[in-house]
Amino acid sequence: MKQVSANFFELKGTNYEIGKQLGYMVLENPYLKEIFISSSNTVEKDKKYIFELFDKYCPGLNEELQGFADILGTDRSRLVFVYLTYLAPACSQMVVLPGKAKNRHVLLARNYDYSEQTDDFCLSKTTVTGKYSHIGTNIMQFGRGEGMNECGLVVSQSSCGRPVNNYPTGKQPKVVGLQFWAIVRTLLENCKNVKEALDSLSDMPTACNINLMVADKHGEAVLVEIMDGRKEVKLVKENTDADYLIATNHIHISSMVNMESYAMKNSIIRYRCLKEWITQNSDVDEQKLKELLLTPYPDGLMLPFYEDYFGTIKSIVFNLTLGKIDICWGGLETNRWHSFNIGDSIESKTCLQNINKQPTATDFFDIEPIEGWQENSGIGGFRNHKEDKNV
Repeated sequence: MKQVSANFFELKGTNYEIGKQLGYMVLENPYLKEIFISSSNTVEKDKKYIFELFDKYCPGLNEELQGFADILGTDRSRLVFVYLTYLAPACSQMVVLPGKAKNRHVLLARNYDYSEQTDDFCLSKTTVTGKYSHIGTNIMQFGRGEGMNECGLVVSQSSCGRPVNNYPTGKQPKVVGLQFWAIVRTLLENCKNVKEALDSLSDMPTACNINLMVADKHGEAVLVEIMDGRKEVKLVKENTDADYLIATNHIHISSMVNMESYAMKNSIIRYRCLKEWITQNSDVDEQKLKELLLTPYPDGLMLPFYEDYFGTIKSIVFNLTLGKIDICWGGLETNRWHSFNIGDSIESKTCLQNINKQPTATDFFDIEPIEGWQENSGIGGFRNHKEDKNV
């Protein structure tokens, strides 16, 4: 058993002011300063284009990065966030519409699995002047892994196939674009419903391969599957036959399977677990979702394999109807659930949380064909489902 520090705080002001607030936090911790500033990887060659990309698709991000860099006395081109965002871990996620929910609410549940040595362990409420306020967990402080905004919009994600990044072991991007943490935050701060999120995503350059899940409190939800720049959509609405969406770490939409027809065995097992669970439960509530998230793999979604970047960092349940978020760090009941409401302020605090590390199961990374576990495309989508391969 290992302990980590989980942090909760609130950020408020202009983007530049928020960047300075984050800078002062890091300034107090020399270890964090080493993590956020790169001594070797810089973006000098492409920085003009990168910052133009941020301005166009993530308005305000450049100002926040500048405020952060000013406090730390460095150039923003040396920030690790910039290097890694210009272009993912494992996760499981599910959205439940009112037809499946016991209380007729819209619910979204997700586990985020990675290494405890490379995660921020921070949840923050962010209110940028002139943008929608949101609560979410931080990725390298500036990005968001998932979150909910004041309009009742929730954005979540899981990697789709082999992660795309700038590391030697990662899959090199096929298109020039952004990583998921910049996309998630942009949608939360600028969109009030699923329709606006789809409009924003339609021409947003996306380098990462992800299953992006977006839902709003009005009962509309969408799975946006992105692979090598191509985007496909499965859309579900209240009072239709489909009343849920699920996603793990492989391609789910049938029209996309030809792009990568195999998946890790663990992803297929988690998908099967979610599929069987949701079809057997007609009165889903928050407590049942929490139990599923914290049940160990393969019967549930909690993963303890941190050494191989498959350890549960956080389990989260969103109630979009009530504007409430519950988070449990480490996927362990002993760490207890922390609850927050989108309309309330967040008190700054740090909590010691437990991490239970175990050896990885021997067949965990075996490869199996996807066929038989994919979804058909739903209604809606980008430009009437026209492929947009050069975004």
